[in-house]
Amino acid sequence: MKSKSKSNHTSDVSVPSEEEKRCMKERLTRCLQLLKLNHDDKITKTAFDLIERSSVNGLKSRNGNWIIPLNAIAGSCLLNQRVSPQSEVYDFLTIAVTMSLENRTKAIDELIFRIYRDIMSTYESLDGKLKIAYPKIIVDVVAILAWGVDTSGKKTPVHNVEVYYQTRKSDVISSTPPPPPIIPSETSVTTATAASIESIESIEKAPKIENEPVDKKIEPQLISVLTTITGRSKKEIQASLEKLERRDFLRLNDLYKNYNKIQKYSKLITEMGVLQKFKTELERDVGRKLSSHQIQHAANSIRKTKLYIENVLDGKFIPHGSYGINHIKHNLEYGYLIVGLMQSSRKRTNTNERGHERDQNKANK
Repeated sequence: MKSKSKSNHTSDVSVPSEEEKRCMKERLTRCLQLLKLNHDDKITKTAFDLIERSSVNGLKSRNGNWIIPLNAIAGSCLLNQRVSPQSEVYDFLTIAVTMSLENRTKAIDELIFRIYRDIMSTYESLDGKLKIAYPKIIVDVVAILAWGVDTSGKKTPVHNVEVYYQTRKSDVISSTPPPPPIIPSETSVTTATAASIESIESIEKAPKIENEPVDKKIEPQLISVLTTITGRSKKEIQASLEKLERRDFLRLNDLYKNYNKIQKYSKLITEMGVLQKFKTELERDVGRKLSSHQIQHAANSIRKTKLYIENVLDGKFIPHGSYGINHIKHNLEYGYLIVGLMQSSRKRTNTNERGHERDQNKANK
């Protein structure tokens, strides 16, 4: 008698209807436009071939399904061995998250922000084959966050997604990639440059976000600085701050605490005209070399500090239109992270934990 082997893969596989294919092609066109890949004939053609010949494995009949067209783009990048620039990978994550995750929890938002941070800090130095695989890893991570399975049908608990993400990256780096399939189906378009993670017997639970302050302490100096930047009255600023979600409040608080730096960098960008002096000062402050893209991105965020603060206070960072996304907020925050004007959520948590430990040690003495 043959024993049944355990599997984490779903088996719901079927061919999509013509109506489903038409919808997927429309969404693929939109994604290519948003990523500015619609003029890349090779990537576009391969992506549409993948949609035309795809199967649907447990992803069928899910309203608002953007995963399949995004997966077709990722598969096209793999098959054509295309290395995506950092800014495109950043936008790819933004589009995947915005289009596919409608009801995000705080834990999911924190995880996504950590992935943004990881891309910002490590992507430029990555191995070429990992850069080729990155869009596919992003699609699988977002698919798990949305439905609990990646695009190959592998089930992964949401609380294990961060380890899944890091494991996929490690597998790509350590693997000898097999030749990619000519036309993979939706069930077989796994990361062509990644080794299988089927042999992993256990996945550790991702760390939780704990010990963050619950209250929003609105300091008079915070109101004063925001009044100076926006030109609004202190009463208006106070009322807007009280309505903010805590994570947005903390990000504005970061900018307030670094107001002197904002003034210094703004002066360098405005008065010098060119960014060389700004680049020199910024690299000295952050203690590492930055790419020209990172310098441009940081300068753009600093120029738009007033716009960012006003839109956060007014709650204007929302998706626009039936297909639209608003990744302006993410892009600006990316620039503030580069400059060190804003903390990532993980760094903030670690700082709070160390402060909590110091307070306990003092109390025990």
